[in-house]
Formats: sequence, C-alpha cells, structure tokens
Amino acid sequence: MAFSPLPARSEVPGIRLDPRLEISLWASEPDVVDPVSVSFDSSGVAYVAELRDYPNGAGSGGIPQSTVRRLEDTTGDGRPDRVTLFAAGLSYVTSTLPWRDGLIVLAPPQILFLRDTDADGRADSREVLIEGLVRGVSDSLANSLRYHLDGRVHVANGGNGGRLVARKRPGVVVDIEGADFALDPDTGEIAATSQTGGGFGLVSDEWGRWFTTYNINHLQHRFLRRSIVLRNPAFPSALLTAGISDHGDMAPIFPISAPATRPNHPEQSGHFSAAGGLGTLLSSVFPEDLQSSVLVGDVVGNLVHRDLISRDGPGFRGSRAGGEASAEFLASTDPAFRPVAFETGPDGALYLADMQRDVIEHPDYIPAKVREGLNLRAGENRGRLYRIAPKGWTRVAPPRLDRMNPEALVDQLGHPDQWRRLTAQRILQERKPPTVVSRLRDMAASDGRPLARLHALWTLKALGVLGVKDVSKGLTDGHPGVRENSLQLAEAFLPLASELEPLVVRLAQDSDPRVRFQAAQTLGQIPSDLASGTLRELYRADAESPWTRLAVLSSLSAASPRLFLMRFLSESGFRFAANAGRLQILRELGEMVAVNAPSRPDDFLWLLDRIDATVAEESRVALLQGIDAGLKRTSTRVRVSETARSHLARLINGGSPEELIAVGRVLTRLQLPMGTAFEKPMTLALRDATDRDRPSADRIGPIAVLEFGTPSRVAGPLSALLEAVEPPEVQNAALEVLIRLRLPDLGEVLVAHWPSLWPGVRERVGALLVERKELHEALLGAVESGAIRPGELNLDLEQRRRLLRSAVMTVRERAGRFWSDEEYSNRSQVVTDWMKKLPAEGDSSRGRKVFEETCSRCHRVAGLGLAVGPDLAGSAHRSVEDLLSNILDPNMAMNPAFTAYTAELVEGESVTGLLAGQNADSVVLLQASQQRVTLPRTQLKSIRSTGRSLMPEGLESGRSPQDLRDLIAFLQAGR
Repeated sequence: MAFSPLPARSEVPGIRLDPRLEISLWASEPDVVDPVSVSFDSSGVAYVAELRDYPNGAGSGGIPQSTVRRLEDTTGDGRPDRVTLFAAGLSYVTSTLPWRDGLIVLAPPQILFLRDTDADGRADSREVLIEGLVRGVSDSLANSLRYHLDGRVHVANGGNGGRLVARKRPGVVVDIEGADFALDPDTGEIAATSQTGGGFGLVSDEWGRWFTTYNINHLQHRFLRRSIVLRNPAFPSALLTAGISDHGDMAPIFPISAPATRPNHPEQSGHFSAAGGLGTLLSSVFPEDLQSSVLVGDVVGNLVHRDLISRDGPGFRGSRAGGEASAEFLASTDPAFRPVAFETGPDGALYLADMQRDVIEHPDYIPAKVREGLNLRAGENRGRLYRIAPKGWTRVAPPRLDRMNPEALVDQLGHPDQWRRLTAQRILQERKPPTVVSRLRDMAASDGRPLARLHALWTLKALGVLGVKDVSKGLTDGHPGVRENSLQLAEAFLPLASELEPLVVRLAQDSDPRVRFQAAQTLGQIPSDLASGTLRELYRADAESPWTRLAVLSSLSAASPRLFLMRFLSESGFRFAANAGRLQILRELGEMVAVNAPSRPDDFLWLLDRIDATVAEESRVALLQGIDAGLKRTSTRVRVSETARSHLARLINGGSPEELIAVGRVLTRLQLPMGTAFEKPMTLALRDATDRDRPSADRIGPIAVLEFGTPSRVAGPLSALLEAVEPPEVQNAALEVLIRLRLPDLGEVLVAHWPSLWPGVRERVGALLVERKELHEALLGAVESGAIRPGELNLDLEQRRRLLRSAVMTVRERAGRFWSDEEYSNRSQVVTDWMKKLPAEGDSSRGRKVFEETCSRCHRVAGLGLAVGPDLAGSAHRSVEDLLSNILDPNMAMNPAFTAYTAELVEGESVTGLLAGQNADSVVLLQASQQRVTLPRTQLKSIRSTGRSLMPEGLESGRSPQDLRDLIAFLQAGR
C-alpha cells in the first residue's frame, strides 16, 4: 500500500540531509527511550535496545536499568502502533538480533536469548547463552550483533575483552582479549574472529567483508582473520584491522549544530572524535550512487558521515562523495541529536536511532569541575527513531518472510536488498528443510544473479550439506566475489579433498587481486610442495601489496621462510636496487627465521652465514632489521656459531651507518660483545655527527650509530646536538639516541635544553616528560623554577591526569599547583569574568571589522588577513568559550609551532618571531604583517624559545564585550 511521509513533530530539530532523500520521525518517547540499536525480525517487528544504564551503570540498589522495546505495525500502514516493553532489568543492552522464535540480546557481561512464549509481546523466557564479557567504560562495551553469511552471529568487542564461556559448552573458555568474536547460538561455539577496532559498530558488505570503527579512526577494515594468522607462530608483527579512510584517520567533519566546549581535546573540534554506530545502504530503494556506502555517526558532531567504499588492490578505500566534500550526508542543529545506529528495514528504508542525550561523553573524560555542573543523565526520558527514504518514495508492504515456505525463501536469496537475503538465509538455517537442497545446488551452479549463487553456497554450508562439487563449481564461478567466498568454503574440506587443490592453486593467479589475496590464505590448508611453490610465486607477484604478502606468510610452514629466502637470495635482482616491496619481503622473512631460531637454529645460522656475501647492502640492512624484530620476540637466548659471529663482525667495517646500526642491534639482541671492531666506526660517527659543516642529511646516520657508544663517551656530544644552532632533524636524531641510552639524568638534560628545542622536537619532549614516571621530577622542577611555563607543554586532559593522578603523592601535590582537571590557564579568572559579560549573540559583519583592526596582521580566515599565526579557518566548530579563552589567554596552551623564538646576534641585537624555516646557512623568523627576517647562522649567538606566544596578552583592552562576541561570531561563521 502507498505510504505518506510521517509528519514532522514540532520538537524535531532541523536536519540537513542529502537533498534526494527525506527523513521522518518514526517513533519517539515515551515509546522509545535511549535507543542504541534497532533490529527487525522476519515478521517485520522491530526490537529496540534501550541503553538506560548509560553512563553510570545500574541504578539505585544495583538493579540494571536497560530495556528492550518491541514495536509492531498491526494495521499495515508502516507505522508502529503497538509498543510493548519486551524485557526490562537488563545490563547495558547494546544490541539485539532475532533468532529462531526469540531474540538474542547483548547485555554485558552476558549474551541472552529471550523468548515470548505466550504471545503477549513480553519476554517470559530467559536463557544465558554466553557470559564473561567485561563491563568496562560503558561507551566501549561489546556491541553490534550481526548475522553473517557464514551462519554465525558476529560481535564487535568494543575494547573491554573478556574470557567467554557458553552455557552449552561448560569448561571451554575463549579469551577474546584484543579480538572481536563470533558465536553459534545453537551449539554455543565461540571463536575470536579478527583484531578488534575497539569501537561501537560493525557492518559487512554484500560479499561478507567486515568494516568497523573507533572514536577518531572512523572507518576500518578487518583485513585478516585471527584464525589464519595463528596458524603460523612466526607470523610478523602486523595490524590485522586498519583504517581505510583516504581523508584522514581523524578526518574533518562538518557539523551544523552550535559548537560545544571541548574540555578534553579541543584540537579535535571539527574532526571525528566520537565515531560510533555503522550502517550500510545496501537497499535497492536508494539511488545507485548511494549503494556502496557505509554510514558512520559522530555523536559529538550531531551528524552522519558517508563513505563510498571502493577497491584498493586486495583491500578497500573509503572516500567522501563528490557532493559531500564539505558537508555531511546528514547533520542536525540539535545538540542532543546522537545518531548511534542505522539499520535497513524490511521495506528497504533506512532506520536511524537517536539516543537524544544532552551529555554523551562518558564522565571519565569530563573534567571534574565541568562535570559538577552537568546533569549527566539529562535526556534519559527521550529517544527518537527516524526513517530515511528517497523523496517521493512509495512504500510497498514487504512480504512476511516468517510465513514463507522454504522454496519461497530460497527465491529471496537473490533479492537486491541485503536484509531480505540474510533474513531468508537465517530462517532456512534455523528450519533446515531438506526439500530445498536440490534447488539450492541449482541456484549455486547456474543462477544468473551472483549474490543468489553466493547465498546459496553459504546456505548449503549452514544446512550441513555443502559438498566438494558445490565448492568446485564456486571456485570456477564467473564472479570474483563468488570465487573469493568459495575459497573460504574450501578451507573446511582441505587437505582431505585433494581434487580442490589445483583449483585453489589456479586462483592464486586470478586476475582479481582480492581473489589472489584469499587464495593466499586458503593455500595454508594444502600441505604440499605445490602450495609452497605457488605461495612463493604469489609472494613475488604481489610484493607491493602488504596484505597479500601477509596472507602468504600466514600460510607458510615452519621451514618455508628459509626456503623462500633461499629462492629470493639466489635471484640476481636482489643484488641490485630493490623496490620497497622486495625490501619488506626480506624484513618479513628475516623476522620469521629469527622467531623460529630457538626451534630451528640451523635455519638461523644458515641465514647469518650468508648474510654478508649474498645480497647487496640495501638488502642486507632489510634482512638485519627483520632479524632484530624477530629476536625481540623470542625469550630464549639464541646461540650462534663462530662463523656467524665473524660474518656479522665483517659487516661492522666498511658499511653505511644504516648497516652498522642494524648489525649493532642484532649483536645486542644476541648478547654478543661489540668488541674492538666498533672502535673505528664509533670514532668516525662522533666526528661526522658533530661536524656542523656537513649537510644535516649526512649527519643523521652517524648520530644514530652513537647508540652503541658508552654513555660516558657519547652523552655529552649528543646533548650538545640539542642546542638551537642545530637544525630540527639533527635534534630529533640526537633525542632518539638519548632515549635509547636510558640515561639516568635524561630528564635534566631535556629540561636544560628546553628553550633551545625546535617546535616539532619540543612537542615530542613535552610528551616524553609527562609519559615517563622517572622524568616527572625533572619536569616538575623545571615548571616550579619557571624554566618551563605550563602553557608551553600544551597538555591535554589525559596528560594532565597522568600527573594529577600519579601513584606518587608528591607528584600529585606539586602538579596540582600548576594544572587542574579542568583547566591550565594562567588567566582563567579573566576568561571567567569576560564570559559572564559576553552577550548571547554576536554580529559576524561587525566582527569582521574587529578582526581586520585587531587580528588580521597575524591571522587569516576566509581570505582575510595574513598567515603568521594559526589559520583560523577551522574555528567554525569551536565554542564561544574555547575561542574566548584563546583570545584572552594566548599562552594557555600553545602549539609548539607557534611559540615565539628570540635570536641574539653577535652584534648584540635581538630579533623575535615564529620559526618559519631554516637550512644549513640561515634561520628565518616570521613577524607580524608577514615580515620575514633571515638571519645567517654565522651572525647567531644564540636562539631560544621565549616560552610564550607571539600573540600578546591583553587584547581585550579597549574592547567591549560586544566587540569580542562579534569577533567570535565572525570566526565561527568562517566567512
């Protein structure tokens, strides 16, 4: 039946959406409160997880407060008219998923199965499926129950981990620390799946590839399964889940709500900081160009971001759509709009859950003073569900899949909408009707729709009737997505089904890189010489793809790394200039041989015996770096022969600094003495490292070599390299070695040179002084003496808390005199006083004039002004309080790049400005009005940081509160 858009309620805030789409309010409080997920069963009934425990957990008396609401449309008009409280008294409910005649509910520390046995809309049967999930911080709980092609229910870990036990499998404990997991609700089988992204949200595309999220890294892909990697204990250290956004790991976003003060990380304003909730637009009702999209909510930005997913070799890339380069798919002016879940409904429309909380940040991340003035549960009685569909969309009532016979369900496996296909597959898996097996086999072999063939194969697997012939047909399918999935299905039959081996081997040469990538994993199930040779060729052919290389390495036997190296080192190409992929091959294989050294010492000695003669220096360095990484992972001391020692010793003399460093680190790992052979290289390194007439690039290597010198010999020269007369790259290199030497007086050395450190080096040193407990004494002493100003350190909330919550009482007390949980401003009272005076609104046109008169000599925004200090184009997303604080207190927290430096010249003159550039001959300082002063190094007596911003304090003098409010309005308008 036709469906008209639901009328907007008067309290629904303004929402800006892709102009081809329309949004309507589908349900709201009191029917729905605190919604964080929505799922639809096969009859079209919606179940909403209501996270009423957020953020502080159970209410009075320790009673859990979360609930599940059941929403049913009994009239067929597309509107929920019967709402019941399906379940209450649940713990931290984050997700629901229909299963059989009930509902799986994720309620950490448990996963439950709830059933309504008397058809009154309320659960009266409760079964514990899984327990052992950790309840940590409530915004990082396990989440996102997803039924998948493989017939299992997948879950995003969320970051808290746990040791899971299924009631149906007593005594079996599965540790999921650091991994997401999957379960079979019927058998209780649990398995870790892949490295967790650590966030709230998990979706798969139509071919079963997984995407997840994390607060600032909004879009990640699970590249490799954990079970694949664990086959090889020597597998190189590598991320298995990684970001794929081409617009940044902490990508810019474009909110339209009023900017809010960010007491924790103000630098995150205008960027992803609270990505949570993922959805897909795999529904045929939407325009085609929207269909390969993943949606990501940012609850702080009050918006929904859209990424177009495209192939990038065997992996993927997420990109902004052309029309959304500086706007979002959906954004709201309502500061309480908290989009946390997106789900496609049976009708093909997209349903969005809005938690509607005034405060969404967890209390642990809010400064204590700010927290005292907040009602952390404001909005606890609100909640919204919206429906998004194309403009002019005519809703057609979806079929009742729960009433379909098995043959009709098989027909749904080819439907263009993912919800239809997966729901039909799930029902067939639950019912296991034997009458459809023949039809499924026909579909898998000959259906003209690739997705139908895909689901038919996996449904045969779920029914327990998938055969070798079915998989064989899939391995020769005309669609790469079917071939890729058939390779996964083949793994259960290998190595017993030898007839599959040649088909798998053939796919290692497939034209599609994604198929080759999966073939590299599946070949690990074939323990034969044929697989080894194929893997070697695949490793070589796809050397530039890190993911295919890692997939190959996961499939190797213990002996394979040596065999691989023997083959590669015999090739003449490795004796000459090697590309990045080939060098990484050597690092990876060198690491694996070294990891295996305790159990396969002959392989390790073989490598050391040949390392000095068989490859060019560039390749030797890569091998040595890999050996160093592998030895770092072993706890057993590895003994080496005299021949191997002599080979390593020969590399000490005559090689480049890079080779000397690599050899030195391997010798250190092997606990072998450096010997007198290091004397001459060390003398030369000291000479070259301290020679200011040499180009900086030629000094970096010799500086790094100094890590093998005795502290008494090298500490002084290294400390001298932190003087301001040295360029930043030299300072950074010296700092790296000083850190490696673990000098007992490192804190004193760093503090003494603080004024002479260049901006990039200073930022790193500041973080180091805070992070290392043994450096706290030096840091606090410098702050107390005035040698370091608190604002120069530019500490965020976590860094301040590291000092304020130190286990050492004296550190806490001393740090508390300069920092607090909520502020680190030396003019905080001035800011507080002026905040009280500011009018509620400002006039951006008048503010433009204030900017021209007061700020334009040093700042630029919207094409106006000069770029001396920070570009203020990003100020649109910053709050009134943030901007006022920066205007009135420029020394509150300074980006090291905008700290002023004073140069004293040999003639006695001094010049102050921002460091704008430098080279071996000169230093350039930038002053107001973009005046650049070039100072030859021969004229420099010294150059030191002032510890202050170039922007003076007291800008408020002569200005009215309205002037400042107008200026802020202009900065926020950005035009």
